[in-house]
Amino acid sequence: MKKILLPLFSLLFFQSKATTWNVDVQNFQFSPATLNVAVGDVIHWVWVAGTHTTTSVTIPAGAATWDMPMDITHTTYDYTVTQPGVYSYQCNFHAFLGMTASFTASGALPIILSSFSITTKNNMPLLSWSTQTELNADYYSIRRSNDGKNFNEIGKVAAAGNSPVTNNYSFTDGNISAAFSFVYYALGIVDKDGKIELSPIKIYKNKTATPRLIVSLSPNPVSSMGHLMVQFNADRPGVMLARLMDVEGKLVLKSELSAVQGINNGHIHLGNVPAGIYTLYFKLDGINESYRIVKN
Repeated sequence: MKKILLPLFSLLFFQSKATTWNVDVQNFQFSPATLNVAVGDVIHWVWVAGTHTTTSVTIPAGAATWDMPMDITHTTYDYTVTQPGVYSYQCNFHAFLGMTASFTASGALPIILSSFSITTKNNMPLLSWSTQTELNADYYSIRRSNDGKNFNEIGKVAAAGNSPVTNNYSFTDGNISAAFSFVYYALGIVDKDGKIELSPIKIYKNKTATPRLIVSLSPNPVSSMGHLMVQFNADRPGVMLARLMDVEGKLVLKSELSAVQGINNGHIHLGNVPAGIYTLYFKLDGINESYRIVKN
């Protein structure tokens, strides 16, 4: 491995300021469920609704574990990232419902990413980014996700390598699916020693997608335990109203699910609802959809 020695002022120049990342705790989900952060950053959980915990599951060696309640009397919790690697965590009460999340911490690389944005060109997402300086840079890995959690590399852009001046880059994703209203992107900044630093995640509104509110309802039929998971889209923060009606048109249950921009995961508990056939109505931002639900 080639060693590069830098004077002290250069090392200080490449260090970035610590960032505080907010994570909302609500709706049986952590939002956002995936973050790319840097060592020294702070994860700031904010309670919105329900009774939950934020509890570490797997963490890098040398990092501190955590297990904190998130409820009406414990509304915030801060955790300072001290080690590079992947941190996974969960709500101890609702992990079985999918209330899990993670963040990936990168160590500092001698590459300053000064901007990263996504626009639309010819109905396709155009990713644009700039670097102020580069040292030992190899390439940029373009990563995409359809759920905000699981990212795959879809392309590479060669880096300038060693450069003290601003460099501008772009990448057009011509292969997004109309089935997804929101697409998530991140850059992997890879140096020639194989080290990688991940950029913040960006959300892109897919204008070619078929408009829809509800992405999935599962399971259906709903078991006697009554746990119905709802995945839905939202253009902006808000509250989605859900109403369960029986075959006679009587209101059986009403629920509100908080939403953030992008893909949301919620939960409706039907444990006390008698077995039968129902219609579940959803409303958010003037969009109305209904679905047939079977409760066993």
